[in-house]
Amino acid sequence: MNFKNRNKNHSVVRSLMFCMLAFLAACGTKNRTIALVPEATFSLNGTWKFNTIYGQGYNYMNVTKSSSDIVIDNSDKDKVEIKGNKWIVKKEAAKDYPFQGNDFLIRNFGQGEHKENYVRFHPKLKKSGYYEAFITHPYASHSKPLYTVKHKKGATTKKVSSRTYCGEWISLGIFQFDKEDDNYIEITAATEGQVPVDAVMFQPISKEIYEEAQALPNQIFLPAHDDSKWHDLQVPGHWGMINSYSNYTGTGWYRKTFELPSHWSQQENERIRIQFGAVYHLAKVYLNGTLVGEHRGGLTPFELDITNVVKFGEKNVVAVEANNDFIVGATWNWGGIIRDVTIKKDNEVRIQHQYIHADPDLEKGTATVSLKIKLENNSAKVKKVDVFANIKEISGVTLSQKEVEVAANSIKTIVLKGKLEHVKLWHFDDPNLYTLQTTIADETGGLDSQVDNFGIRKIELTKSQMLLNGEPIRTGGFNRVSENRYFGSSEPLEILERDVDLMKASGANFMRIMHGTQNEKLIELCDKKGILLFEEVNVRHLENAEFTAPEYPLIKQWTTEMIERDANHPSIIGWSVGNELKHHYDYAKMMIEYVKTELDAHRLVTCVSNSGQKPAYTPETDPNTHVDLIMHNMYRWQGKPQEILNTLREKWPNKPIFISEYGFDPYPTASLDGDKPIVSEWNNHYRGKNEFVIGTSMWTFNDYRSGYGGTSAEENRVWGVINVWGQKRRLFERFQKENSPVEVLALGEVDLAKKSTTIKVKTKDLSNYPSYTLTNYKLAYTFYSESGEVLFQKNVGLPTLKPGASWEGTIDWDEFKNPYLLKVSLINPLGYERAKKEVFFKLPTTPEIQEIVAGKEGVRVYFDKAYGVKEYKVAYTTLDGKMHYSAPTISDFVEINTEKKQVKEVALIAINGKGESQASETSIVKGSSKKLPPVIWESFIKHNKLVIGYSSDFEDEVYTVYYGTNPEELTKKKTSNVRGMMTIDLADGDQPAYVKIQRRINGKWSALSPVFKINQ
Repeated sequence: MNFKNRNKNHSVVRSLMFCMLAFLAACGTKNRTIALVPEATFSLNGTWKFNTIYGQGYNYMNVTKSSSDIVIDNSDKDKVEIKGNKWIVKKEAAKDYPFQGNDFLIRNFGQGEHKENYVRFHPKLKKSGYYEAFITHPYASHSKPLYTVKHKKGATTKKVSSRTYCGEWISLGIFQFDKEDDNYIEITAATEGQVPVDAVMFQPISKEIYEEAQALPNQIFLPAHDDSKWHDLQVPGHWGMINSYSNYTGTGWYRKTFELPSHWSQQENERIRIQFGAVYHLAKVYLNGTLVGEHRGGLTPFELDITNVVKFGEKNVVAVEANNDFIVGATWNWGGIIRDVTIKKDNEVRIQHQYIHADPDLEKGTATVSLKIKLENNSAKVKKVDVFANIKEISGVTLSQKEVEVAANSIKTIVLKGKLEHVKLWHFDDPNLYTLQTTIADETGGLDSQVDNFGIRKIELTKSQMLLNGEPIRTGGFNRVSENRYFGSSEPLEILERDVDLMKASGANFMRIMHGTQNEKLIELCDKKGILLFEEVNVRHLENAEFTAPEYPLIKQWTTEMIERDANHPSIIGWSVGNELKHHYDYAKMMIEYVKTELDAHRLVTCVSNSGQKPAYTPETDPNTHVDLIMHNMYRWQGKPQEILNTLREKWPNKPIFISEYGFDPYPTASLDGDKPIVSEWNNHYRGKNEFVIGTSMWTFNDYRSGYGGTSAEENRVWGVINVWGQKRRLFERFQKENSPVEVLALGEVDLAKKSTTIKVKTKDLSNYPSYTLTNYKLAYTFYSESGEVLFQKNVGLPTLKPGASWEGTIDWDEFKNPYLLKVSLINPLGYERAKKEVFFKLPTTPEIQEIVAGKEGVRVYFDKAYGVKEYKVAYTTLDGKMHYSAPTISDFVEINTEKKQVKEVALIAINGKGESQASETSIVKGSSKKLPPVIWESFIKHNKLVIGYSSDFEDEVYTVYYGTNPEELTKKKTSNVRGMMTIDLADGDQPAYVKIQRRINGKWSALSPVFKINQ
């Protein structure tokens, strides 16, 4: 199913929607004008109803054992049947995950070994009945072990990753069991990998609950079904926005009642379609009780024709069955309708897709443009249409073809060509965009229009370089995991804008944007802000049961859906057909050819690898031989970086290399003080050497939620330059320096009385990293007061500076009094800082401690951060009279680990580039036997919910949040066991302004946090 996503630049579309634009037909049509056909759309975004059916999924956070449950451990020999050899008993689990009893079983499976090698748990029931079946396991490497439940109605199989939700009870569903039958749960593996076996549990349920659960799937999508008591849930969104579904895996049901716009009417020559930006991961869509279509794949768009089912002038009920069982790698399986839902009305003849390719002549300043258009005829008759296209920003150029004949119920592709004069190129420092507008018409007038932005830029590769518009560049960026801790993978525009701005501010210009089709709004922002991207289809395991070798039709579908949606974005310079695959030579070769011949002949194509350095992978057996450039994920476990690079270069000497991932161990805590000096060490491998490495992409830009083994108690992978709430770590400033194209930004002596000083700029040379030409850059210099008030400001334009170039000049200023800080910045044409120099004239003002919270394991000192302070530290004395200093922090609190030494007094010190402030007044610390409370990272109100992000420990049982409008009396509260984040439904008109939190460990409550103001 193809998704027609038109009018991608929504701000442009709104301004054009009802504007009549004339198109002159070039092929003999005399003075004929065709209007841009307005797009008829109706958004179904907003509040939907959501619910689940018992047994179709589970939230492991809410599973508890009781005395009536039947629990069978692997060591229960009379109830456990072990088939085959090589099963090993282990007493220590990888990644320190808990397991039942004193040990567990584990086995390494090879291909085809599952029939003769398994473990079966037999409950030997004393009475027949209904049970929910659970399994639990420690960590192992297999992504999809096979679980089979033998029950009264037959056998039900399910695949569950051994890498996720380790140590938790995972539901396999609800079943009827007859005590006379041979009931069991069998664990094996149909593909190679390591499988753990620990314990199972049979939890009794009532006959009434079971029978209702069996009946509901056939009723829940019917219009008459009562959804009045269902949850309200935002679309786009995910069901984890509801506390009780924060960790839910399985099937969820959505319903929405709507009416089509009153001015729409049923027309014989029109089609109505419902379009989904993405539903994770499986979707069935019902309208007015009728199944109108299905889609498999949680990150790509799809559309369904509902012409014969939708009602005009009446209420319609759409129901969506979504399933997030498929868990990929280390990222979270955000479940539900995660992107926009739209109903569109089209003529039966429409532009299904248009592909724009502009090839510039760099010497002449011209470009040839090729426009490939797919015309779709959904009628039973042959149709003839005229096609007209022009570029809004370039007058006098019309691409057209008259009387294109499209057969009944078919798609026809045509190609229009033209030449553009005096074009402006797209560059990451100057991302110029054009708008192409295409309309089709017949004798009655306009039938359909499509509007797309595009850019004109030239990407070329040599054996050692990548050239952008003829210039060799070396630059890099990040892998950004497409999610937010509250919004999940349904990120709204404000989150995407924030992160793209942060990435650009950190110096990112070129990156592999993570495995998986991205939110199109993110790619639009990269078009506008200037980031070169490789986008990747969501393929990480070829052994995934969804995929059918050797043709892989589902992967081809996902790739088509991704490329047809995104092929006109100038930020995307290439596609990847997979990530870190095994035994993938034939697959990658086939898919690379498929992309180039069927979908996009002009962009680069690759397959991201982490195995090319291994002896077993040779030019004859590794698809690096067929990629346009090598994209390699390089981690320390592979060996020394230089040895890896040498090996790759020796095997494929004629291909440049992009380090598509490099990363290091996660931070020990979620602290904002996390830094990785090793980043600078690794970047030294590209400075003045290994020039065939054209760029790098750090894993990861952001922390991300995960159920993967080794995840923090907050359920986050703590790897990022920013945390899950978008707050910068120390590593952010390191990347600003590492990603700068400037080698030297130096000031002469700053004597305020002389009113001027010298300045020098030197760019990194071509062999350095990163390196590229600086065009239309400027120097901005500003004097600030202690409060951040601007005292004097001026800009100086710079000449074009090629790699290795130097510029020297003078900056001057007027007379003013008592400056605190001079900041000199090198600014690119988009306003992003690429280098800076700061001169402090004063020490920071003495800071103040706002509140001290003491616990038996430490002391937390809170304060308000002041302008122009780089970091803070605490001086403290212990009962033995000794003075100590905490490590400096960029956060708004300092936590002192007392290590069995009780803190007596504390004082706060602020630090800037000139030195340290005087210490604040000393505060006495009152001892406490309670644990410290959680740290509140973020709090805000969205969708009529209070959202609180906080720290967690594995020992935490529950959290209680107190909130209200008066900081002295927070009278409302909510308790939840959800780690890392809580949402609280607010009553209409309820707008709390303050919040505090505490946690319970082993039945005892921690201290209360300070009161924080909720971000508005």
